[in-house]
Amino acid sequence: MSTAPRRGRPLLAGLELLAYLFWAGCDAVLAMNYVGFWVPSGAVYGLLVAGVVLLRYRTGSTALPVAAVAYGLSAAGSVAGLVTGGIPFVSLTELFALAVITVSVVRTAPVRVVLATAVVSLCLIVGMPLLRVPDIDREVFASLTVVGWAGTMVVATAARELWQRRSARLAQARNDERLELARELHDTVAHHVTAIVVAAQAGVVVAGSRPEEAGRALESIERAGAEALDGMRRMVGVLRAGADGGADRAPGHDVADVEDVVARFDPERTRTRLEIAPEVRTAVLGPAVAATAFRVVREALTNVHRHAPGATTVSVGVHLQAGRLVTVVHNDGTGTENPLRDPGGFGLAGMRERVEALDGSLHAGPDGPGRWIVVAEVPAGAGR
Repeated sequence: MSTAPRRGRPLLAGLELLAYLFWAGCDAVLAMNYVGFWVPSGAVYGLLVAGVVLLRYRTGSTALPVAAVAYGLSAAGSVAGLVTGGIPFVSLTELFALAVITVSVVRTAPVRVVLATAVVSLCLIVGMPLLRVPDIDREVFASLTVVGWAGTMVVATAARELWQRRSARLAQARNDERLELARELHDTVAHHVTAIVVAAQAGVVVAGSRPEEAGRALESIERAGAEALDGMRRMVGVLRAGADGGADRAPGHDVADVEDVVARFDPERTRTRLEIAPEVRTAVLGPAVAATAFRVVREALTNVHRHAPGATTVSVGVHLQAGRLVTVVHNDGTGTENPLRDPGGFGLAGMRERVEALDGSLHAGPDGPGRWIVVAEVPAGAGR
């Protein structure tokens, strides 16, 4: 839960207390028209009910139990009025408190509780003047309280609608956060782990015939493992920063980082060709655009490792075209597996979500016999 509403609770409680004191003053003015023991006691009883309603601001308190106590006290006052022959006083403070607690319950409670609350509050609010007011004024006060109850329910329904909309936005934000973290964890871990697996497989193949090549494979495994740990540390740092109120949800990357990921994919640069257009290096890109280009390249190269380990030519290009950043990864040797149909993979789905979130488009599919291409286009100024 956000801390902002909690900081505002003392202010709301103070304003509500002032409102009760105002209505208590009105009760005192109205009491001048009556004579008898029950006049001051009725006003005091209204403040008692209001005090109970204010208890919902206590830490750990919820509206429903407080409403049960407040409703019980109000009902007891009306029953006492009936037993004693009528209390010639309607406490405006008590009526306002009942309206406030009704709105509080209806705002967040389940539908069944809302219906029960509406019925109980109707009986209490309308029943108060019928049991506490002299016969001459009873119908007038009852009519006014019916109007007041109807207004209370209108306000409660509006508050409930606003709360539901806010809850839906919060749920969507949390879901987007989880998806973002899932994509980032996948991108960070899958790329390096795939490199480790490929290097380990190569080491097994050459261990017997070419021990010196096995040593290189072990060096590649060590390097990829260290990079994976570094990526995980950055991710944990982002999570800790978010828990402390930071705004970033994922480690930032730039187009320049594409060179690093290509170098890790093909350290000797024997099968990879990289082209980053000069205008891309000098362009002012939205941070989300640059990060998306980096992640598209990383995921595409990871899929080359997985699905086309025998690829002999891999080309990576990043350039600007009609105000859009276009990222292309093209390779031969697609192998027998189609990454779009891989039921266990989430990389392409995450890649597509990232691109489409910036009003971009992604194409991934065959590009002739034995060839595969990934093309991502994103508006250059998106995500600023």
